[in-house]
Amino acid sequence: MSASLIQFSSRPESFLKEVALPSAQPRLRLLRLSVTELCNFRCRYCMPANGVPKVAHSDLLPLEGLAELVKWLAVHVGIDRVRLTGGEPLVRPGIEHLITELSVLPQIQEVSLTTNGSLLHRMAATLKAAGLKRVNVSLDSMDEERFAEVTRGGYLKQTLAGIQTAHDVGLTPIKLNAVLRRSTWKQEVPLLLDYAASTGYELRFIELMRTGTEREWCESELISVDEVCRELGTEIISKEQTRVPAQKTVMNWRGAPLTVGWITPRSHPFCAYCERLRMDARGRVRRCLMDPAMLDLAGVLGSMDGQAAQQEFQSYIAGKVRPQDMDSPLSMSQIGG
Repeated sequence: MSASLIQFSSRPESFLKEVALPSAQPRLRLLRLSVTELCNFRCRYCMPANGVPKVAHSDLLPLEGLAELVKWLAVHVGIDRVRLTGGEPLVRPGIEHLITELSVLPQIQEVSLTTNGSLLHRMAATLKAAGLKRVNVSLDSMDEERFAEVTRGGYLKQTLAGIQTAHDVGLTPIKLNAVLRRSTWKQEVPLLLDYAASTGYELRFIELMRTGTEREWCESELISVDEVCRELGTEIISKEQTRVPAQKTVMNWRGAPLTVGWITPRSHPFCAYCERLRMDARGRVRRCLMDPAMLDLAGVLGSMDGQAAQQEFQSYIAGKVRPQDMDSPLSMSQIGG
């Protein structure tokens, strides 16, 4: 561990701010759009080792159909940002054409993408030209063997090359997402902080949620952000309450300022501030990552007139409640990113 010990706040049990709950449900602004359930990784915290059942191509909406649903959500709901997810969104053929269609919608301020980075080295320039603004990249380890273990077959050098190419073509600011695991965080976190400090990328640490993984493994690997922060070694220069989910800090890491985000769905749920909506590649909407109830938006818009469709959507959204547990038997790719 680092030579200096961290002190994150005057309250040693938690470095996060206590903030008042909003008086009304936040406006929905960000759509996480899963364009495919397929992925070329099998990350341990995301899905079973043998993957998930393959969806018939006929069950997926064409990209043009997804674009039409996004347009409806932008006009009638107020969605102004879209993040493309999966699975791995870059394995869906024609993804650049979807980006172009979304980026020209007048209501949409930004189209971004979350990726494992493995295909970025050959696609980043095309994505940028299509209108993509920036990327979030999953990066759970800076050690080749541990990276291959957690991704079940990924190559660290390939992902790092993709990150560098994304930077070179201007898909910035780049944000790096790392899931904390009890068995490895003491090795991973300092190396990831070193990499972020050397590149200037924003690093975000995420508490482990169960999505498609074995319950016993998930619970054994769970560690809270507070526990990590009590043992890590540096000082926090400033803290900022930002747009959820990440609480942003600027920390002094080995003598250099470094921006780090902390995403705490297990220890400090941020449901009261959630402005996200999720939609999968079949056109089904979810109010929450852990919500088992879906609304078939494609079916609603195909069978109802304008006013009835809006009422059906609003009735569904009105039923949004905080989940009892951050726990789902479905993989992240099946939920919608």
